[in-house]
Amino acid sequence: MSYEVSITFRENYLHVSVSGHSTFDNAVDLWQKIVAACKIHDCFNILGEQKAINPTSTMDAWNHQQIFAAAGITTKYLIAWVDHNPKTFEQTEFVRVVLANRGMGYGKIFSDTEKAKTWLLNKMEAKNKKAPS
Repeated sequence: MSYEVSITFRENYLHVSVSGHSTFDNAVDLWQKIVAACKIHDCFNILGEQKAINPTSTMDAWNHQQIFAAAGITTKYLIAWVDHNPKTFEQTEFVRVVLANRGMGYGKIFSDTEKAKTWLLNKMEAKNKKAPS
């Protein structure tokens, strides 16, 4: 099933926009592309926006732990993810909970892009203050 993704490097984060069908294969492809872009830009801060047509299945949501592990996503990734579809938001939040329970990545789900961006920038600032100079 089709989906579209664009990844744009901003000053200090990657902006990801994805729309279309939520499937396991699309999720694998999406996160591989995100990780590759993070490595190219040496930037592990992600503001993602999804406009999914359908919620992912519960099993596919559960299997995101395999997707993240295979892609190499760790706690160095800071992810603010916006789900614009109220019908898919709950399933997206389930994905976040599964990943958080396994210590894979660090992120939060939002329904508003500006709130997500503010959260991401605040977390990035706090992380930079903790980093040794």
